[in-house]
Amino acid sequence: MKRLRYDIKGMSCAACVAHVERAIRSVLDEKDIFTVSLLTNSVSILPARPPENAKEKELLEQRLKAAVKAAGYTLLTDSAAPIQKSHELRNSLIRLLLSAFFTLSVMYIAMGSMIGLPVPPFLLGVDNALPMAITQMLLTLPVIILNFKFFKNGFSALLHRAPNMDSLIAVGSGASFIYGIVAIVSIALASGDHEVIHSWLHDLYFESAAMILTLVSFGKLLESRAKDKASDAVRSLATLSPKFAAVLRDGKEIPVPVEEVRVGDLLLVRAGELIPVDGIVTEGAGSADESALTGESMPVEKDVGSEVKAACVLTSGAITLRATGVGEDTSLSRIIRLLEDAAASKAPIARVADRVSAVFVPCVMVISLITFLLWTLFSRNIEQALRSAIAVLVISCPCALGLATPTAITVGIGRGARMGILFRSAESLEKLCSVKTVVFDKTGTVTEGKPSLTELYVYGRDAKEVLMMAGAVERLSSHPLALAVYSAAERSCPTLPDVKEFQSLVGVGAEGRINGSLCQVGKPDDEMRKQADVLQKPSDVIACTERFSLLDTEVCKFENAASIYGDLVRLEQQGKTAVTVKIDGTPVALLGISDRIKSDSHIAAKALKNDGVRCLMLTGDNERTAAFVAKQANLDGFYASLLPEDKERMVRELSKKAPCAMVGDGINDSPALVRADVGIAVGAGTDVAIDCADVVLSGNSLCGVADAYAISRATIRIIKQNLFWALFYNAVCIPVAAGLFYPLLGWQLSPMIASAAMSVSSVCVVTNALRLKRIRLHPKQKGQDAEKSTDKADINEAFKNEINYHSTKGEN
Repeated sequence: MKRLRYDIKGMSCAACVAHVERAIRSVLDEKDIFTVSLLTNSVSILPARPPENAKEKELLEQRLKAAVKAAGYTLLTDSAAPIQKSHELRNSLIRLLLSAFFTLSVMYIAMGSMIGLPVPPFLLGVDNALPMAITQMLLTLPVIILNFKFFKNGFSALLHRAPNMDSLIAVGSGASFIYGIVAIVSIALASGDHEVIHSWLHDLYFESAAMILTLVSFGKLLESRAKDKASDAVRSLATLSPKFAAVLRDGKEIPVPVEEVRVGDLLLVRAGELIPVDGIVTEGAGSADESALTGESMPVEKDVGSEVKAACVLTSGAITLRATGVGEDTSLSRIIRLLEDAAASKAPIARVADRVSAVFVPCVMVISLITFLLWTLFSRNIEQALRSAIAVLVISCPCALGLATPTAITVGIGRGARMGILFRSAESLEKLCSVKTVVFDKTGTVTEGKPSLTELYVYGRDAKEVLMMAGAVERLSSHPLALAVYSAAERSCPTLPDVKEFQSLVGVGAEGRINGSLCQVGKPDDEMRKQADVLQKPSDVIACTERFSLLDTEVCKFENAASIYGDLVRLEQQGKTAVTVKIDGTPVALLGISDRIKSDSHIAAKALKNDGVRCLMLTGDNERTAAFVAKQANLDGFYASLLPEDKERMVRELSKKAPCAMVGDGINDSPALVRADVGIAVGAGTDVAIDCADVVLSGNSLCGVADAYAISRATIRIIKQNLFWALFYNAVCIPVAAGLFYPLLGWQLSPMIASAAMSVSSVCVVTNALRLKRIRLHPKQKGQDAEKSTDKADINEAFKNEINYHSTKGEN
């Protein structure tokens, strides 16, 4: 379902977002989903029923434009937005420089003589009060004209009964300017009355009006630059794709724009070049740097049949690839869309700011009015009353509230994307930090997901015949263990028999008929497991006639063969998965399948446990194998012999006790991923698992889980800091600006200081969010070794166990 995205012109604070949301909600259907972002000044719409043609889309855009315009803002179409943004950036800088020049001129004229600077004589003294006032007004007018957008947007919002930050600025600076004009008129009418003229000469507020507008403009420019930095992760990804691709047509290499590449085209990529589209290698070999998508710095070897992704760099070799994903269907495009959607979404914690901002601006204007009336009533000093009222207007900062959440979310999601961690929404980013239990699937998650058949025990049958029949059945199954059996059978017997009546039994195995015999391949049944668990005497077992090890060059015969149950126990105690083969209901073989544990699984578990997170494993494998893997991976516990529905049930029960995250990669993990508070899919997993997940790890390293958790915690911490300081700033500064502490402590803020403080507050909120770019994550992700020697010892011990494990495979 395609999203519609439009830029919104005129939004300046959280109150603006609320007004635009109401306007758009009046146009869209209740089932349509949309998000308005102050960070990107845009709206993202996911319609329940997308426009079927260009005419329907145009009608929808016209209705949206009308509704947004009625609220006092402007909706820009996709074609107009880039041009508008480019012009706005250049014009903002020009306006700021000119405003600064005229503001400094006003300040020089108004205050130069006070600090000993030379001022033209015809502007000095009470006799020249009128020329002085008129000169200040003329120098202030250009500042007002250059920053007229504040007045246009602010008063427009007031007329639409939707006041925003621009309304506060417009009223504050406008009041200062109007009061200055009143002073000019009073000076002109008080001809010869030096005392009155002198009083009004000190009541000129032109420099305040100019300084308010200039400082706010400067703050807005800094804020805009900081917001751009917060969004640079998406922009940097968007620039990764090359502009041209070398397409092979009729044996000739033709450079064409990437947009013209079609699925099925053959492309040539040489060392040092960016891969332009997703594809399959058809010729050649090389190494690809996939760090832009996965965050893993080690190059990945590519040869015929390997998948390659757009935006990855071919570091060595040369390949020919067949395009399988182009344009918006590439992995890069999907990641960019995911990041944009996530950055535009709102976290539940943002509701605090939304509720406050909905009433913030009207409350500030009421407080300003009350301040003016009270000062006028009790002090009889109009100058003091006006100064305090204006200070209240310009010091309040709804911008800080509006930016507190989206900036942190955007930076956090961008930081994750650079490391191959993709958060689907702001809600998933927030939820992850509250997780107290993480449960891992075993095959393909804790282990590498590349199991291999290492041992085959055969009972009363020919070993190669049994392997051939098992491989024929498993060839039609998609389970990782099935691939291990099929691959081994194919190496031993290149021609496998046909299978009829094939049936895949989810969580159990597969079966099919071969030459009239029913061949069943799967996990040991309950009776066999029970016999193995209670095994006491050799007489309780079935005799074995021969044992065939894939690591041996010949079939090994034993005069006193071990029992099937003894072999089952032995395999599982070694951490291998035991698979039985039955023909017409009779067990004829036992397969030993080994899947290497990921070298960093125990490091990820240790990092999570250090943060107080409990690490468990859910697996359909037996208890002995699960115990071996859980111990090697440094997990707190495990649940074994689970079907997919059992995994979902376990996750549901764990979630009732505390927030729970599920990490998986297979189709059978999908129910549990959906049920978990946060579902995390590893990037090598199936599309179904990835679609069901809230967080996707582009790489295969489980350290990504620990890093995702760290990013989530840091992001929510920054959001809480931003919300606290934004609310604290306004709660403290507004009373000070109103003069609440003036009678006791003499504290009072001038409008100029107030406007500077307001600008600084917004910049501080955004800058605080940018600290997420430098948060400390797991050392492995930085290309460093583990910090403590114990980590290195753990790694060495894991490989040592693996070597010992291989060295003992040939023993019975």
